[in-house]
Amino acid sequence: MRKRQGLWLSSLLIVFVSITGLFAVQADTPFEVGWNIRIEAATASPARQGESSRIRFRIVNDSRGNFHVIGIEIPVAQMATLVADVGEAHKYILDSIGVPAGEILDLTTSHLWFETTAVIRNLQPGETFDMTLRFVGGELTVPVHVHDSQSGQ
Repeated sequence: MRKRQGLWLSSLLIVFVSITGLFAVQADTPFEVGWNIRIEAATASPARQGESSRIRFRIVNDSRGNFHVIGIEIPVAQMATLVADVGEAHKYILDSIGVPAGEILDLTTSHLWFETTAVIRNLQPGETFDMTLRFVGGELTVPVHVHDSQSGQ
């Protein structure tokens, strides 16, 4: 019986992930993950090839469960790390971060963001690229918009 329930739940999750991947997302609009979780205001700072860029966004978790981010992947740089600025000269790299049920994780602030390694090409204001947000239980792809001004820079 448990095996049948596990198979049914796995099948349901695969269908849900497949359906959420079918919807197109317009520029500068919130991206709905489902289960009342939204990714909003995903932006990147402009950068020349070889420089780093800051990726910022908000995760709104209006669900009844916790949402745990374990990283992002972007096609414009080899990797991005989650940075926490906790005071003068105290920056830490975080492996992951959680968003409790009913809470908002605001990575648009001056003290928490994803920072890329050297970008592989110029990032110009006005362009858009995709970011794959990895979380416990799956991943999703959202658009990121390159904007001139970023808070906290």
